[in-house]
Amino acid sequence: MYSAYSADQIVKTAQEIRPYLAKLLDAPTAQQVDGQLAHLLSQASAEPLATEQIVAVLSQHELTREWLRRSLEENTAAETILKSLRTYEPLTGSHNPIESPHYVCPVASCHQEWYRRDSAVETPRCPIHDVRFVRDSKGH
Repeated sequence: MYSAYSADQIVKTAQEIRPYLAKLLDAPTAQQVDGQLAHLLSQASAEPLATEQIVAVLSQHELTREWLRRSLEENTAAETILKSLRTYEPLTGSHNPIESPHYVCPVASCHQEWYRRDSAVETPRCPIHDVRFVRDSKGH
């Protein structure tokens, strides 16, 4: 599917998504994906198969797969992709998208966060402090 794109385009997409992984995936998964991408990016210039592996890593999760598609197929900027992935799809007839609720760890010095994309998903616990995330009152 992504064979039409150059190795440089795939590497650029992987580099652009890394700072946003914590906003797209739960913390342990984000760390795992970031580690895999860091390793593959370090090999990308010497190993031709590294770009195929980058695509495989980003294709494993719905939000990173969508990021990959929008970045390569639509050439969409990173901030625009992030904002669109953090919004609910509007109801039929609605013209205003609603931004996903933002949750944070209640421990003051913690920077862990999570965005609710589906009301059926239970609010997770902070992977560092093992306390349930709370809704951010700043209105993100």
